[in-house]
Amino acid sequence: MRLSPRDADILHSLDRFGQLSTGHIWQLHFPGIKSKTSWDNVAKKLMRDKFIVRMGRRQVQGDHKGSGPAVYQLGAVGWQYLGKRGKFRPRFTAISEHRLRVADVFAQLCEREDRGEVKIRGYYCEPDTHMRLAGVTVRPDFFVELELTDKSELVSLWIEVDRDNESRIEIEKKLREYVAVFDGVQPGEIETVPSVLFLAETDIGLRNLQGYMHGKLGAYEHMFELMHIEGFADNVK
Repeated sequence: MRLSPRDADILHSLDRFGQLSTGHIWQLHFPGIKSKTSWDNVAKKLMRDKFIVRMGRRQVQGDHKGSGPAVYQLGAVGWQYLGKRGKFRPRFTAISEHRLRVADVFAQLCEREDRGEVKIRGYYCEPDTHMRLAGVTVRPDFFVELELTDKSELVSLWIEVDRDNESRIEIEKKLREYVAVFDGVQPGEIETVPSVLFLAETDIGLRNLQGYMHGKLGAYEHMFELMHIEGFADNVK
């Protein structure tokens, strides 16, 4: 099967994010197209030839009832098409809500870019975000570099998406690692040291993170931000 450039881009997005919902793929790869049958036809073709796999339906967020959008990831043929090495193994055996929330983060930033408020200069997902600096390895969920168009100013962010399921010990370990990087990074190790943005799923999660951070950031408190995941992109300034 011969793939169109858009089909290939969809495979690259699935490889980068791990999993994407129908809504994510529609937003990223079908801008300005109103008919949903466009993606339906592409999805059927890519699934038929094992370029992608449908994992099921995403759980509906909040108190809403009903089924959520379909979720996809790379299939064996898609893996081969992208030139991956080694034997193919499915990246996930079930829907990963965490990976989908990371994609939600990117989708919010894309919406702001569509409004002309920012330009996305670059972004990475795990594991491509992992870096060893100052003898410490940091593993943010997402990295993005934005240009704020009203200021012509660049903002670099390491983003941690907390779904209220990480323990205090895990969060405090991450904080220590980031502080160690800020404290020990040397000129030339990295062009710009990003700030760290923690995104919380709920009010309780937000309060928990505030408590975990209290007194742990030292002289680098200005390098950390904490926000609700919903609507966070509008607050990045």
